[in-house]
Amino acid sequence: MTKRNIIVVGASAGGVETLSELVRNLPKRLNAAIFVAMHVGADSVLPEILSRCSKLPAIPAADKKRYKRGCIYVAPPQHHLLIKDGVTLLSRGPRENGHRPAIDVLFRSAAREHRSKVIGIVLSGGRDDGSAGLFSIKSRGGVAIVQDPDEATAPNMPQNALNMVDVDFCLPVRQIADLLPQLVDGNATNITESPNGGANMEEQGTASQPTGTPPGHQIPAACPECNGPMYEITDGELAHFQCFVGHRFSPESFSDQHTDALERALWTAARTLKERIVLHEQLARRKRNKGEEELLKRLDESVASAKKDLQLLREILDRI
Repeated sequence: MTKRNIIVVGASAGGVETLSELVRNLPKRLNAAIFVAMHVGADSVLPEILSRCSKLPAIPAADKKRYKRGCIYVAPPQHHLLIKDGVTLLSRGPRENGHRPAIDVLFRSAAREHRSKVIGIVLSGGRDDGSAGLFSIKSRGGVAIVQDPDEATAPNMPQNALNMVDVDFCLPVRQIADLLPQLVDGNATNITESPNGGANMEEQGTASQPTGTPPGHQIPAACPECNGPMYEITDGELAHFQCFVGHRFSPESFSDQHTDALERALWTAARTLKERIVLHEQLARRKRNKGEEELLKRLDESVASAKKDLQLLREILDRI
């Protein structure tokens, strides 16, 4: 049985308690390096939180620093975390699923670098970030683990991973912690070994900004982040969307982000109509004393029409 010494963990911002429970129950001598990508804001004290509750040290990942076993490396705010050639790399590359750090970026880099030696874990979270990365780990011979959705405070991330990936284990967090030392030591069962550790798997693009047009076909939609052209990319039954400069989305995240972009556009239109109403009402008041009846009529009609259009926009915004 393969010994696996790279553990990558993904969770949403609301999963701090879940992640803390996982590391709290890990042994002090774990012969593996652990890398964590969590959706965080501009500031994060996650390394300090994990260090207080874990027997293993937790530190913010640094750029171009060698990593070692028995340590937890946390992706810092506003940076993707990647691993390559024995070092951690930080990137300010395009957001994925609206996040930086993004779980899929970390998972893909680990899968490419360490293949069958990787254990990927998706914990509690919303949407479906982590599913594509877990697929990449599994396809290269690694082990795919998800938290039991019935236990997760936010079940969407683990449930979507279950729907999209042939996972090896779906367990409560406490049992995941018990399982990890067995996987690291090569003593776990019920895992299908991939021939050559996935060494013949075709490499899928890059984890950071691409140098050319993304593979796949262009779709009639703009990137929610930069308004650039979007491309649909498929890997078996797994599909995702990527723009020309590298913003990347899962289907669910793309739909949600596109809805957000549509809402922003509609609010811009609503603001413009409101401005039109105010402007034409002011002009109409000035013209009433000058006898310009024809212009006054057009201004009144414009105000009435803009008010109807604004009401329609409000109804549309209420529905999306």
